[in-house]
Amino acid sequence: MTSTFATVYAALADRLATETTLGWVDLDQGQLTSDDSLSQEYSLPFHQGVALLDFDECDWHDIGQGVQRGTCQVRVTLAVEVAADSYQSSRQRDAALQKLELLRDVHAALQHFDGGGQFGALVRTYSRKEQGVAAGIWVYSMGYNCLLTDSDGYDGATQTVSGLDTVELPRLVLP
Repeated sequence: MTSTFATVYAALADRLATETTLGWVDLDQGQLTSDDSLSQEYSLPFHQGVALLDFDECDWHDIGQGVQRGTCQVRVTLAVEVAADSYQSSRQRDAALQKLELLRDVHAALQHFDGGGQFGALVRTYSRKEQGVAAGIWVYSMGYNCLLTDSDGYDGATQTVSGLDTVELPRLVLP
């Protein structure tokens, strides 16, 4: 039996790997604060973009027999190298700004993505620029809420917990 968080992480990592051009998707284990991840020997592919996933906070309530349901916040931290000049008349501006398009791609891949019954649809609740880890590395994080049902504490009774309170939302088509 796989834990709830492992299931959510795997689904989100697979989604980002298939729907974006990111060079690295991983569980956030402090890679952006580690000297090892920034060294030449073990360098993350910042030039392609790095996404780190973490579970910030979950508000749980019991629904019986050791099963809980909660609203959880998943944090996605995007780090990308933007070494090209982006000032107004720079000839490299388009190349620099294209790297920032990864932010749009990550959001498009995750907004309203659901785990097919494993977790409810993700909805972005915040986005913010973070402190850079090195010169030329742009770091941005987005938080997404989703509904989870966690049966890791299930006590073995015969009641089955299934289904999530999800609502199909219409997809907006933007010009």
